[in-house]
Amino acid sequence: MKTKKIICLLLVLCMAFSLVGCGESNQPAPESNESAGTDTGSSKDDYVVQMPMQSAICSAPIFIAMENGFLDEMGVKFEYINSETNIWDLIASGKADVSYGLLPTFIQRIANGFDLSVVAGIHFGCINVVAAKDSDIYSIADLKGKTVGIPGSMGSDPAVLLQRLLVANNIPINEVDLQVYTNADLETALLEGHVEAFVSWDPYATAVARRMDERIIYNMAIDDMTKDEFCCVLGLRKEFVEEHPEVAKRFTQAVVKASEWIAENPYEAAKIIYEKGYVPDPDVDLNGELLDSYNYTGKYESAKDSFVKVTKDLMDLEIISINVSAEEFADNVFVNIGELE
Repeated sequence: MKTKKIICLLLVLCMAFSLVGCGESNQPAPESNESAGTDTGSSKDDYVVQMPMQSAICSAPIFIAMENGFLDEMGVKFEYINSETNIWDLIASGKADVSYGLLPTFIQRIANGFDLSVVAGIHFGCINVVAAKDSDIYSIADLKGKTVGIPGSMGSDPAVLLQRLLVANNIPINEVDLQVYTNADLETALLEGHVEAFVSWDPYATAVARRMDERIIYNMAIDDMTKDEFCCVLGLRKEFVEEHPEVAKRFTQAVVKASEWIAENPYEAAKIIYEKGYVPDPDVDLNGELLDSYNYTGKYESAKDSFVKVTKDLMDLEIISINVSAEEFADNVFVNIGELE
C-alpha cells in the first residue's frame, strides 16, 4: 500500500515538473537583436538599407555594388532610390541611410549639427578648373583679378575648393571676382566671355574643356595639393550604424569591394553604369578615363587625415565654426565599422 502511495506521489511530482518545463518553453522569448533592429553577428538582421543616389559617375561604387552583386554577396538587403530630392533631407527624416559625396559638403553639414557617421574614403579628385583658351590663365596663380564662375553657391564643393586654392597661392579671395551660375550655364558663361574661367565637377568640366578646346588649369586628381586628398567619402546615418552595426559593416565592405573593382575595371564600370541608366552621359570612354583617374580605394585612416585637413581649411576660411579641434571633430565623426586600414 505504501509502495503504491510512493509511486503515485512520484508520478504527481514528475507531472508537476513537466508542466513547469512546458510553461517556460511557451513563454514569449526575450526580444532578440533582430526584432530590436540590432545585429550582433550571431543573429540575422533583415534590415533593408535605403540608398538614395543621384546621377553622378563618381557614385559608381554604389551602382557597381548593386549590379555586380557585391551587396548580395555580403547579405545586404537594400532599396535603391533614384532621387533628385535633397538626400540630406531624406537622411534627416530617417528615410535614407546612405550619403555619398564630397568632403566639404559633409564637413559643413556635420559642423551644423547633422548626425552622420563617415565610414570610409572612396576616391580622389573629381573637380577641375577650366580657363578660356584665349585667356592668359595657365594656373591658379593667374586667377588674381579675373572673373571666375562657380556652380550653385559659395558653399558648393567646387567653390570651396577654389577658395582653398586661392589661399594656398596667396591670392586674397576678394581679389577674384567669383560669379555664381547654375552648373549647366558655366559653359555658356565662358563661351560668351562673362567669365574667364570656371570651376566644376566632372564629367562636366572635362567634357566642356574638350568640346570647346579650352584648357584645364587645375585637376584635383593630379595636383600636388590634392592628389592624396580624398574627394568623396561614404557616410551612413548615425542611427542606422548604432541600431544595425553588422548590416552597416557589411554594406561598407561591399562598397569598398566595388571601389576596388572599379580601380581594376574603370572602362567596364563606365559601360555598366551607363547601360543600366545610372548616368545619362553616353561618352563611356570619357567616363572610363575619369573613373581611372580617380584612384578608387576604400580607406579609413587616410580619409580621416583628409577630413582633418579640409576641416582646418574651412575653419581658416570661416566657412565653418566648431568648438573643438579638427582632430577631435574627426574623432567624433569617423567610425571604422568596415575594419579598414
